[in-house]
Amino acid sequence: MSERFGTSDALDKSVLDSLKELQEEEDPDIVEEVGGLFLKHSPDKIAAIKRSAASGDAKGLQIASHSLKSSSAYVGAMRLSAMSKSLEDMARSGNLEGASQKASMLESEYERVKTALEAEISARRP
Repeated sequence: MSERFGTSDALDKSVLDSLKELQEEEDPDIVEEVGGLFLKHSPDKIAAIKRSAASGDAKGLQIASHSLKSSSAYVGAMRLSAMSKSLEDMARSGNLEGASQKASMLESEYERVKTALEAEISARRP
């Protein structure tokens, strides 16, 4: 499903613009820092989501989805954040029917976000 979308809508640029407003002149680039941390830690969160969904671990799914939901929103990956919230809500309710399929869709969306965020970071480098 995600493949029909390009990467241009993967990130809400207004969120990145808000981050840029926090930039101090002498500090490292804030978008590069925050984006880099997101890219570094998200694969582990996605792996935990997929593993928890496949094994029926509602608590593990809830924790990993909540974490990805928050970090995704922070970098402007609003669709990824909404997908994470949907999985978090499923886990909270204890009904994991279709969770593995949603986790796979979430992974595809992450790939779009990753591509867009890497391009954003590259564009900021001199």
